Amino acid sequence: MLLVAVVAVVMLLAGVGVFDRSGRGGPPGPGGDEPGAENVVDLNRPFALTPAAHWADGEAGITTPPAMQVGEFSAEEVADATRQVKDVLVASRLDPAMLRDHNPDRYLGMLAPDVARQLRPLFGSGNERQVQALVSMIDNGSRLLPAAPKVKGSMRVEAGKAGELVVHTNYVFAYAFTADDVALPLDPMSVIVVVRADIEYVMRKGARWAPGSLGLWYEKVDGFYYSISCDAYAKGFIASDYHDRTPTRTKAKHDKVTYFDPEADIPLESGCPS
Repeated sequence: MLLVAVVAVVMLLAGVGVFDRSGRGGPPGPGGDEPGAENVVDLNRPFALTPAAHWADGEAGITTPPAMQVGEFSAEEVADATRQVKDVLVASRLDPAMLRDHNPDRYLGMLAPDVARQLRPLFGSGNERQVQALVSMIDNGSRLLPAAPKVKGSMRVEAGKAGELVVHTNYVFAYAFTADDVALPLDPMSVIVVVRADIEYVMRKGARWAPGSLGLWYEKVDGFYYSISCDAYAKGFIASDYHDRTPTRTKAKHDKVTYFDPEADIPLESGCPS
């Protein structure tokens, strides 16, 4: 199965946001990870026989922590910040406007104006790979099955620097794609793409910030893609490995359960050709 790790470093508060990332990955492959794995996919129940089978559907899998005062942020402000972060996760990973149409308007409208201004030119310009650590966009020509994406993970908050509330998010999103010929003995993972997103969001308030910097930013970004098409990944999009023609990939080092676990360490193995 293919693994692509993503690392993003963001330089903020310097007038210009710099978004830099690198990709690593491993190969797709039929037949599953365990000996004797059943080679069959039910497109009516695409997550069956995968670790995501019993996860929550869509935004129901994104839970917010209890509201409480954190540093200079009141319980009400913390509740509002975590609600906004949940909305950003939905807009960036689950909303058809982003997934299918590659329309970032809703997502960017939830961020601080300065960061939204920096990100907007990356959409629809052939630069999508520079923003793919933050959002999920389906490759043109691929289609999701009617099944809602599965989601598992957690969110926590802590005080940051003066005027900052840090919201740590760590979620795994699993997407089910269509396949042309269900008569083939496909492994379920042939139509599933797994996206791990560990993103630190920062809510900023107060007089120390310029008006355009007030609101929600992102800072530390980490994660990976598993069982993904290298061809799609190279363009900044996601698609299953079902039709991938990219040669020369190496096998992922762990069993698939590890890549579905939001508490597992971020792996570093590389598989997609650079």
